[in-house]
Amino acid sequence: MNDEVREIFTYLPPFDSRIITKIIPHRHPFLLPDGITEFALDGVRGFKNISISDPVFQGHFPGEPVYPGVLQIETVAQIGACWILARKENAGKIAYLMTVEEAKFRRAVLPGMRMDVVGKITNLKSRTGRLTAEVFVDGKAVSNVTVLFAFQKSEPAPGNG
Repeated sequence: MNDEVREIFTYLPPFDSRIITKIIPHRHPFLLPDGITEFALDGVRGFKNISISDPVFQGHFPGEPVYPGVLQIETVAQIGACWILARKENAGKIAYLMTVEEAKFRRAVLPGMRMDVVGKITNLKSRTGRLTAEVFVDGKAVSNVTVLFAFQKSEPAPGNG
């Protein structure tokens, strides 16, 4: 990791869910990434371990468990949010998924697999950005996703502040 990257981010990979929960507001059962392995100036790498004990498998094809594409998209978005919100200038902000511009699913993701996400951030502005990511299992592409996100200062929920 180069010095420029060290200057930009509050947290530096590799790290697990203990640090992820300091960066993004998601909590179990909707905290999806298990780890972030790399930050670059324009990208991020992270992963999600798929377990049969994940709550989604109670109702998503019992007897034929498949990790849903929509949760693959959300996993990618949360990994991208870690990159955005770990940047020092974005401390105290929250990221929102605005648009799923493209999503393609090639292979089923099953319990026991590890999804490795490789994402590139483009069109980064003061309040928006685009994340294009490819998801791999055992080195084979299973999906690719492009999302647009927005981030802004976090506001307390009504009645909480």
